[in-house]
Amino acid sequence: MRNFYTLVLSSSKELKNVRNLVTAALLITIKLILDLFTIQITPFLHLSFEFLATVTISMLFGPVVGATCGGLSDILNYVINPKGAFFIGFTLSAMISGVIYGSILYKKKITLTRCAIANILSVLFVDIVLNTFWLTIVVGKGYYALLPIRLVKNLIMIPFNVTMIYFVLNLVNKIKKENF
Repeated sequence: MRNFYTLVLSSSKELKNVRNLVTAALLITIKLILDLFTIQITPFLHLSFEFLATVTISMLFGPVVGATCGGLSDILNYVINPKGAFFIGFTLSAMISGVIYGSILYKKKITLTRCAIANILSVLFVDIVLNTFWLTIVVGKGYYALLPIRLVKNLIMIPFNVTMIYFVLNLVNKIKKENF
């Protein structure tokens, strides 16, 4: 618990640096742009690469900034490109995703195992459990009616997501070492 407290404290201090704020803002912009290229499969199922920006923010600046940027980008995304009614549950999910990725990846060596653990936790807890629950509230469909297709899609996507996360974060670390 003490380790998590120091992680949160260190992450909150990242917000004091102007360069970090600008970098986070640019990554939020990238996330909003990536969301424009979302492939909608069904009303309840889509493919997107916007999560890579959240993972990058969380890895660079920690769980506090990851949660803040996740919530902020969800709200901005709704304002810029609304896809139905706004629901605060999805904003909460975006924030929790930032906390999960930030807690596992912030100030740690990027390994395939670490990327897999972070993505699996995020997919299972946020995408499959929480977002399916939020969809049942918004759309009115039964939880167990939506769960199978969302479960299959997310489980199929885990290896691809983990691979993308691993390569993107290592590329970001390489760029960071060269420029800072």
